[in-house]
Amino acid sequence: MENKPKLPKSVESIEKARLDEKYAETVQIFEEFHKIACLGDLTSIYRSRACFAAEKRKSALVKPAIDVFRAFPASRPTVFHYTGLLIHESAHHWFNAQENVQQVSNITIVNEATCELLDFYMKFFAETDGNSGLEECLQWLCEICSELSSKNAGRPAMLPAQQNAEILQIWKSNDVIDKLLSLLSICVTSSLAQNSVGCMRALFEASRHGQHFSWIWLHIATLLQGSIITHLLESGAEQFRTYVIEISSRKTVQTGGPAVLNIIQTEYEHKFRAISDVFNFLMQKRNPELQEAVSQLIVDSLDFKPAAGRGGGSVNRLGFAFFFKLVTCSLKTLQILVNTNCHLITPFNVIRAIRQVQTVEKSLILPAITFSDFIKQIVEDVDPITHGIIFELLVELVYNPAVFEGENLPEFRESNEKIRADCFPVLDVMISRIIRIAHSAGGYKCSSLHPAIQLYSSGEKLQFIIDSAKNCTDNLQMTSSIIRHLHAISIAFDESKAAEIALRFLMTTDFGDSKKLEILMAYLSATVPFYPQMLAKMWAEFGGLRELIAFSFDPESPLKRDSIHVHMNLLHNFRTIFDWELHTAPAAPKNSYGFWKLYPGQHIGSVLNTILTNTVKICWELQEANKLSEVITIYRLVTKLIEGVCQSNSTGRTAADQNVKNSRKMVITLSQMYKLMAQFAILLKNALLLVGRDLPDGIVIFEELRAQCLYFLFGNHLDPQLSRFSPVFVQIFVQSCYADAKKLFHEPIIDHGLEQLLDETQGLGRILDMQELVDGPSVIGQLKSLKMRDSALAMLHTGQLKRRRLLEDPVTVENENATQRVYVVLDAIRLMCTSGKLEIRIGCSKHLAQALLQTICKDSLMSDMRFDEWDSEAEFIHRHVEIAQRIARSPFSDGILRILAETRSFAYCLPIMKSKLAVLLNDTEKFPEHVAISEPTRQKLQNWVFLAQKGGILPGRLAPICDLEQFSTCHETHLMLVEIWRFFVVRQLNTATIDTYHMEILRGDVDEGLPAEKESIDKINTSVFRIIIQNHLPDSAHLFPKIFPLEFEFLKLCKVE
Repeated sequence: MENKPKLPKSVESIEKARLDEKYAETVQIFEEFHKIACLGDLTSIYRSRACFAAEKRKSALVKPAIDVFRAFPASRPTVFHYTGLLIHESAHHWFNAQENVQQVSNITIVNEATCELLDFYMKFFAETDGNSGLEECLQWLCEICSELSSKNAGRPAMLPAQQNAEILQIWKSNDVIDKLLSLLSICVTSSLAQNSVGCMRALFEASRHGQHFSWIWLHIATLLQGSIITHLLESGAEQFRTYVIEISSRKTVQTGGPAVLNIIQTEYEHKFRAISDVFNFLMQKRNPELQEAVSQLIVDSLDFKPAAGRGGGSVNRLGFAFFFKLVTCSLKTLQILVNTNCHLITPFNVIRAIRQVQTVEKSLILPAITFSDFIKQIVEDVDPITHGIIFELLVELVYNPAVFEGENLPEFRESNEKIRADCFPVLDVMISRIIRIAHSAGGYKCSSLHPAIQLYSSGEKLQFIIDSAKNCTDNLQMTSSIIRHLHAISIAFDESKAAEIALRFLMTTDFGDSKKLEILMAYLSATVPFYPQMLAKMWAEFGGLRELIAFSFDPESPLKRDSIHVHMNLLHNFRTIFDWELHTAPAAPKNSYGFWKLYPGQHIGSVLNTILTNTVKICWELQEANKLSEVITIYRLVTKLIEGVCQSNSTGRTAADQNVKNSRKMVITLSQMYKLMAQFAILLKNALLLVGRDLPDGIVIFEELRAQCLYFLFGNHLDPQLSRFSPVFVQIFVQSCYADAKKLFHEPIIDHGLEQLLDETQGLGRILDMQELVDGPSVIGQLKSLKMRDSALAMLHTGQLKRRRLLEDPVTVENENATQRVYVVLDAIRLMCTSGKLEIRIGCSKHLAQALLQTICKDSLMSDMRFDEWDSEAEFIHRHVEIAQRIARSPFSDGILRILAETRSFAYCLPIMKSKLAVLLNDTEKFPEHVAISEPTRQKLQNWVFLAQKGGILPGRLAPICDLEQFSTCHETHLMLVEIWRFFVVRQLNTATIDTYHMEILRGDVDEGLPAEKESIDKINTSVFRIIIQNHLPDSAHLFPKIFPLEFEFLKLCKVE
């Protein structure tokens, strides 16, 4: 029979019994757990000893652990350790199975027990009561995962896995480990929600295991991307700050030796590597939350300002330094970050970021290499888009001093220079890369689309690079780098782009510093061997390229606002490169300036026409604005340019030209030649406006330009077939002067009468409209028939239509400047018509006569050379009077007539001389017969006879009429003039006759004057002169031998006999 225990006699004994029972129960639980916990250790497990597999009941492995876990919270680390041993044995046997290792024990009970324990933990920590041991469980999970990785890292099944993602995939294929990772996910999620600082601290502490914990980070980041990102970056930055402070303080106070510092650095590097792996993994997933967090981190770190009075400000600004250290571990992450945060990559932000990084010791961020070397390695391997963004940034930092505005304080000045100096080697490496890209592009590649090339290939960006080259002449390395950059742009595109760059140099290089053009020469030396026709392309498309470049200038840039200065640059720089090409000895084909085609060659005509067209426009605008100093500068530059073109084409060599090495004949089309002559004429006419009392240099400017224009048109560099058209310039120039005669010479407008006539006919039309209301349609019909029978112009000349009062007083006040201009221009015209070869002299004088006739004899006035009988010609005396008045009112026209009298082309002016003679006949016919002619008429007669005799249209026998007129009455003078008129009627000179006369002279025949002179004299009534001489003997006796030389000789012979 069983003995029953005795009941206690008091409360104390009852309490003691309860505690004894509790203790006995506890001991039993502990003993049971201790029994199974001591079955094995890690060494035994990985020596393939069956530690827990010998147990046949699952409950024997699970229940004691759960009971201890519930009963004794302080013993939970031991329970976690025991669970870890189960996990290790399960994993070890699983790997053996994967590796086909022979095993004698069954691991099924262990796997089931382990899974049940892990399920218990998940349920426990999912409840509220389990929150107290959450961080403790998380620490154990991190440790067990790291142990699993370290114990199994070298196994054959793990050898193929080199990346964290592959390692994670292998572990997750094990059911037990997969459940373990699920528990880890629950713990991390709950811990982040309740105590994010403690969670991140546990994870970072576990990161000291380095690569063995990285795959855990990958698992966490994969499942918890959104919830862990911000905590990861914030905790990482804080860990880095703590690390920097500790290293700095130890070095400052010199506590601990190098070994201690190495330990601290090594431990942090393991932690940092894990953070970096997670960061890189998430960035490669293109997680938008992470990208936003990174952007905010950059902005906050750059904008951080330490509170006033607090020390360690430079240490606190380490957010960007931590971020920079992160991106040093992955090139792909850097590419993603640059592309997604390109809006933050500005020079201002980068300068601030560099200063932050400089506050940290370099060895703490990049232990092995310098920052420059690291960036060089990066830019060699980044994708084109990232390369382009970094390239644009470095170009701004190195070439643009304005990026340091706001940061150019005295304390930062040295730092700014160091930043530029450190950035340049990286930029040079990037330029080398784009050069390789430009040259290695095959048929299926388009290097011009590479961002770094395309970005600076046009417009303001391209001009910025060119300007930077000219601003860095004191730094040969930087200038060379820019030239290589421009070379890469040219090669990546085509000849047109190379030509555009060359023209941009010519347009923007200041004409006051032509030494900078050597940069253009360096660019050409690098590019012409690849594009031998690039400068020929530039000259061929000069007009279009120039407009394109001018249009691409920034509206706020000086180049856009001061187009006049750009034009001056172009004029001067063209002359400079022509001189360089002309005076450079030929060398190897690829080194010769002649090979580069600096001279436009066959395109010289179109190039000069474009330049001179713009010159004319600019000078006119400047003269209207009274900016004469700039006008003078432009005219001097144009003169030098024309001189350079002439020298480049001159075949003759003087002693001073012995250093000229290259020469050629000018190739130009006839249409271009005519355009050039028109441009020269307008330029000379505008330059004539500078001549005056207020501008002493005006005559010098005009003469210099005139000399070069004439040499260009009449020099021996022109082809003979082309030079015969040069005399047309005289006609164009004179006509342009007539067009501005009022402004130049203060002369009345030649076609003023036509302007009045048009006003008169318009007034007549209004009168007709009014008269129709009064007289009815019959009067209107008569007026219309009258208009049909005779033109308004004819009615005006005949006096049927009244002449309006002149709008201006025909008597102009003599102006000193106008008079000076007349003398200057007539001297220039006389030089054109009286110098050079005979063919040139005749051609120039002929075209001068045509210009005079077209101007004076316009508006349907008499312009033919045919002389009719005076009685019929007198009916049109009004037209002759108009022509004579035009000559009388224009000293310029009268001067041209006098110049033509010195040439063999004066006969072309016969219509004008005819009108002058008709006016003399009309005047002498109106005066009383018994008195002498008036003094004004006498001066007109003397002037006419002088011109006619000097010009070769009046025989010498008839020239003494001026002397005979002094003794004659008005009627006698009229009779003599009628005989002279009859002389021209009989002679019948015409254009064909004069042209034949010139052709005979050019053939070398003896110059006997115009034809039919003697025959015409024989046919006139010379008795009139004899009778007049007889009427005024003896005063007129000395004139008889002059008018009748043969009769006088005969009389002398008779007297001798």
